[in-house]
Amino acid sequence: MLSEQETEEIKQKLISHIESNFPAEQMTNARQQVELMNSEQLENFLEKNKLIKEKNPENPENNECVFCSIASDKIKSIKINENDDAIAVLEINPISKGHSIIIPRKHTSKISKSAFKLAEKVSKKIKEKFSPKSVEISTSKLFGHEIANVLPVYGKEGFNSERKPVRIEELEKVKEELEKKKEIIRKKPKIEELKNFWLPKRIQ
Repeated sequence: MLSEQETEEIKQKLISHIESNFPAEQMTNARQQVELMNSEQLENFLEKNKLIKEKNPENPENNECVFCSIASDKIKSIKINENDDAIAVLEINPISKGHSIIIPRKHTSKISKSAFKLAEKVSKKIKEKFSPKSVEISTSKLFGHEIANVLPVYGKEGFNSERKPVRIEELEKVKEELEKKKEIIRKKPKIEELKNFWLPKRIQ
């Protein structure tokens, strides 16, 4: 059975997916259905739609969760980086611009050093592109799958701050900003500087 925290976080992700992908005439009804689900109904819904596999008591590590589905591209996400052990995607319910999550490719209850290095790499890129006051990294666990949150702090944001769903198009723009190469502006020398530039006389 899903915990209360897991239920609320999954509902937020589902609602954000609905708002980003469903046509307007279906959006309200689909959102209401998700909001009215209790933990058991939500878990059944996830299993029915193959967002998690039916629980296998003999091999619990093989149960696929939402994060496994994202890592295997069964659920659409905006990937911004990756390595052999994990992927980095933009959070669909971000607290701040650039808020990302690092998802181990394999279902695990302990995030690896390699995955944490990816979190640090993403943190560095966010600092370069968006200039936040700081970038905080924190791990959390849902469905027994540990992930890392990479949170840019511009003001007083924290991991318990309000999350706001955004459209896929907005996340695509954030990705473009992260990937945009910095233009190198070459300074043209002033005429005065050229006059003072010394060259040796030609040797006869």
